[in-house]
Amino acid sequence: SPAGGVPALLRSLGVPVLLRRLHVGDFLWVAREKDPPTGHAPRELALDVVVERKSAADLGNSLRDGRYREQKFRLRHSGLRCPIYLLEEPGEGEPLPLPLPTLRQAAANTQVPPG
Repeated sequence: SPAGGVPALLRSLGVPVLLRRLHVGDFLWVAREKDPPTGHAPRELALDVVVERKSAADLGNSLRDGRYREQKFRLRHSGLRCPIYLLEEPGEGEPLPLPLPTLRQAAANTQVPPG
């Protein structure tokens, strides 16, 4: 899973975490009603921040196969005002699908303008 150990880390810090399949991104913040009326499920409201997390290898693969552009398009058109790419540095000796300078340049150029 691209989310890796982040849910466990957040839970260890006392942050409530719900795991759900998202249409766009890997992480999304949700405001949830604390005291819903009796017999009603709490209402939820997605906040305007969505995070797409990528390892160095996944960034390289998505650049090669075209998912990178498609994901940026979906993030830009998600209706959420603050889309974020969280790009991870490769581990020591990690095999990469593209040269590291190419990945670093892509990371430097990765911006999802509001829209």
